Amino acid sequence: MQRIQDYIYTCGEYDLICNILSFSDRWNVLDLTTLMTYLVIFVLRMITWAVSDAVANNRTLVITGYLYGLNTIFLTFRTFGHVMETTRGVGAIQIALFHILEDVATIFWQFIAAILAFSIAITKVYVAEKSYLDKKDIDKSP
Repeated sequence: MQRIQDYIYTCGEYDLICNILSFSDRWNVLDLTTLMTYLVIFVLRMITWAVSDAVANNRTLVITGYLYGLNTIFLTFRTFGHVMETTRGVGAIQIALFHILEDVATIFWQFIAAILAFSIAITKVYVAEKSYLDKKDIDKSP
């Protein structure tokens, strides 16, 4: 109870700012990262607009494009997280799906290990047989 009272006392009238700057919630960190990325994008676009005339061979514009892509990823994560939080059955289904995907990944890596093991064995047999046949051909040559 004391912790809650300390929290209310510290945040007070700046409740919105206090909640945004609280880094204990991952969604707040994601929101802050999205806002900072968008701020950097905006500054880079303004610099590009003020300084450069050409769009071709403009490195600042390319970096801005990369940051747009990164920001889109962050916003997509946030959207899917929001859907998970608001729809009651989606969270349980998604957790089950992640468990299924983990099992599929395990089977996939076992399959890759088996293919690798047999490939190495077949390669060793091929190299041994090839060296034996090459030695036999060398001995027969005049």
